[in-house]
Amino acid sequence: MKLIVLDIDGVLALGEAQAFDLTLFQRLATLNRLARRDDSLPSVTLNTGRPSPYVEAVMQAIDAWQPALYESGAGLYSPESYQFQEMPLMTKEDKKALNQIVDIVDKAVVQTGKAYWQPGKTICHSLFAISPYTIDDITEEMTVTLAQYSENFIVVPAIVALNIQPKHISKGTGLDWLSQVTGIDMADMAGVGDSMADADFLKLLGYPVAPANATDDVKAVAKYVSPYHAAAGLHDILDYWGV
Repeated sequence: MKLIVLDIDGVLALGEAQAFDLTLFQRLATLNRLARRDDSLPSVTLNTGRPSPYVEAVMQAIDAWQPALYESGAGLYSPESYQFQEMPLMTKEDKKALNQIVDIVDKAVVQTGKAYWQPGKTICHSLFAISPYTIDDITEEMTVTLAQYSENFIVVPAIVALNIQPKHISKGTGLDWLSQVTGIDMADMAGVGDSMADADFLKLLGYPVAPANATDDVKAVAKYVSPYHAAAGLHDILDYWGV
């Protein structure tokens, strides 16, 4: 095991606006510092749907030095060189279509008071429902809307949000990109995730695991499922790995 790849929401914390376990952050930072000097230990990085500024901050908190994936594989942040790269699979045509789709969706559900955008996203955009509307209500409407305008973008429901993203970009394609950049084979990577989007990259890893709060499709690909939730689950998983 050379690299541990973590989702954030549901793994480092229970979710949006929930407190972090700072003892866990300290543990991950210590592991990253040790891994710099001892290549027998795995370093830790992220593969999350969160936007780049958020990922940069969490990477600082855990003293991470390997590149991290943000926006569900749409971008790569390299702390050592302080660079933010866009997924090479994203074409100019994709960007043009995405701008049109965001405008259409904004008029359909944001300006009508049904949902709001998560700030900071540039490629894989996230919508949060405004009560009394639910994610299920928005998912159905957005699926129909996207089908009318483009076959290259999909609607991916998350636990508390709805993601609109290019069909050919995911946490799985992002992981392949991360493997190429770091030179670490995916079979030598471990990963922790909790939602349907995480199953896409976990199934590619040599050591996929999950906390107790993970969805059934994630647990189905995990080689170990912790009996504990989120941060407590990650503490348990690190103990299980002996790191």
